[in-house]
Amino acid sequence: MTYADLISPTDLRDYAKVRGWIPVPEAIQDRLFVLKSPKDQYRQVIVPMDTDRPDFDDALRIAITRLAEVEGRGFGMVEASLMEAGSDTWRFGVTTMRHAEDGLPLSYAARAVKGVENAFRAAACSEVQRQAFHPKMNRAEAQKLIQAAQMRHTESGSFVLKVACPIDAIQSEDVDEKGSRLPFVRRAMLGMSDAVHRLISALEADTLEKLVEEAKLEGTSPLSANLCEGLLAFQYEDLKANLDLSVAWSARLEQPTAEHLKKARIQWDYFSRIEQVRTALRPALAAKEQTFVGTVDELKGDFRPGEPMQGEVVLDLLVDGESVKAKVNLSAEHHKLAHQAYASPKPYVQVMGLLHPGNEPRKLTSVTGFVILGQ
Repeated sequence: MTYADLISPTDLRDYAKVRGWIPVPEAIQDRLFVLKSPKDQYRQVIVPMDTDRPDFDDALRIAITRLAEVEGRGFGMVEASLMEAGSDTWRFGVTTMRHAEDGLPLSYAARAVKGVENAFRAAACSEVQRQAFHPKMNRAEAQKLIQAAQMRHTESGSFVLKVACPIDAIQSEDVDEKGSRLPFVRRAMLGMSDAVHRLISALEADTLEKLVEEAKLEGTSPLSANLCEGLLAFQYEDLKANLDLSVAWSARLEQPTAEHLKKARIQWDYFSRIEQVRTALRPALAAKEQTFVGTVDELKGDFRPGEPMQGEVVLDLLVDGESVKAKVNLSAEHHKLAHQAYASPKPYVQVMGLLHPGNEPRKLTSVTGFVILGQ
């Protein structure tokens, strides 16, 4: 695969223009994009406008090298920025007390991916209507953003989830409060970035109460309980996991203010405070008895010689069209059925009980019925 398949000439031109390089209009008649350095008038970047030219790859490689020299960044970093020029790319980096080569539990990685999805859904919903809690995050804009977002290649070092959100994924004619016609995705990503930085600043300045009050005023803050839930998916008390967030903003648009360019760190001990914010922003819901359908996700319980197993089981329940993890303590009779339902292929089970609000896995109590469907 060549650069012609990965980087377009117009993306390189736009990337350079955003960073102050000055176009030379006269060069266009020769089918070239020529831009002068903002710091050295004798230094230029020259790229053919036609990707099928035999010298296109060499020219692009030289151009990336010169851009990297001026920016003081590595060749690979500039190259990656150009390959993702049409997207705002988030990096969710996890560092722990454990050595990187030891890896992370698969269950944690799966939860983290779901957390990223929920964070993006919350950002899209908050861009449409800012409120402290979104009861359902199935707006058309949220669906389109999730469908368009792409997982990128992982990076060296710690565990990194890298997700690119194409800025043209959602068409919108709306104008923001400053009169700018920024694409919907860029506005949503700016809102998410703003919310994360505000949350961390308030936590460190001990002003969370003020932050919560502002977020409860509908239409004012991009922070929501749903976004907090997305971030809480990265909590891992046993490993004291820290979360580093950064964004490589699309090169096709003007770069955001310095605040949005900074890396944000959520230290492991911040997560308990974020849980408090989530609880404060989410309407208080009383647990009510319902009948749920789902599968047995994990078997735990207590084993005592000569006695049947009983105790904790984790279920994957379907709640309002979404998959929800719930932990429940089962009697010996019900635990035996859960053990049968854990066998592959997993049959569906039906359980009746009280599902409590909160972070996953949620608590399911007062179980009065547990059956395997189809038996």
